Amino acid sequence: MSPRDRELLTGMGNCFAACGANFEETVGMVARARDRDPEEVRTTLARIRRESGTEPEYVALRGRLPAEFPF
Repeated sequence: MSPRDRELLTGMGNCFAACGANFEETVGMVARARDRDPEEVRTTLARIRRESGTEPEYVALRGRLPAEFPF
């Protein structure tokens, strides 16, 4: 997982922990905070899952988010 990918997934976990928002609201907050388009964030999260979904680091970071979040 690249440092930028790690930072994005960490940001998702931090944002959710602070706000408890649903997936779309969390994506929107993370996108605004990083000056990125929400669709770019969704696409990046999907790619991270595809490429790193079984890595322990991904599993740990993903574990900070609700199971119902799609990525």
